[in-house]
Amino acid sequence: MKAHTTSAALKAQARGALLGHYLPLSGAYFTLALFRYLIAVPSGLYSIRPPFGTILYYGIAFGLDVFFGIFSAGIAFLFLSNACGHPVSAPGIFAGFSREPGKAMRIQLLPSLLLLIPNSVADALLTQYLATLQDRWLYAGLFCSLIFLPFVLYVKILYSQVYFIMLDFPEMSASECLRYSRRLMKGNKGRYLYLMLSFIPLMLLGFLTCGIGLLYVYPYRQQTYAAFYLDLMSRQQRR
Repeated sequence: MKAHTTSAALKAQARGALLGHYLPLSGAYFTLALFRYLIAVPSGLYSIRPPFGTILYYGIAFGLDVFFGIFSAGIAFLFLSNACGHPVSAPGIFAGFSREPGKAMRIQLLPSLLLLIPNSVADALLTQYLATLQDRWLYAGLFCSLIFLPFVLYVKILYSQVYFIMLDFPEMSASECLRYSRRLMKGNKGRYLYLMLSFIPLMLLGFLTCGIGLLYVYPYRQQTYAAFYLDLMSRQQRR
């Protein structure tokens, strides 16, 4: 059987696909980041009156995470379309609203539930540190983040292909998309983890430029993920 396409080759494919398309794809990333900020930040106000405010805050955060599954479908649509040579534009991030948004949210529901406790515990501890400036809360938050990190990465990797699958196989239900993503990632989790980690240096450089560099790094990373999915599917067809 033919060997997997290397990470370097996938990145080369991504760079080729991005030529002439960086502007709309970077614009899509900026629009989504701004939209997420405008929606998510006001929900933080509910955390100022615990315990009810804290419960409400995490409830809203969970609901927003599920809702943004629609935008995850839009992002997948943009980069998968670009990988296949189809025209792309920044408004494509809203494509999920016209492609079964209910299914996109049902798909996001399982990963959000699995990551609810890991994300909430670490966030609560770091929030407590910001409120009190006591180092013990900071250390506890960092410790919890490190403890949960393997599980968080496992969940993200396991369901990393689910929105590409949703778009490629519209006849599949949400549960079938989730199940097929798990199937595709059997024997490929290490490859995907390596691909994720390989972008860390570029992400750090992007942050050092006050986020401006992320307008290059984010499309590059997402386009590489789309190339990874197409590589997985090509191997499935050869079996």
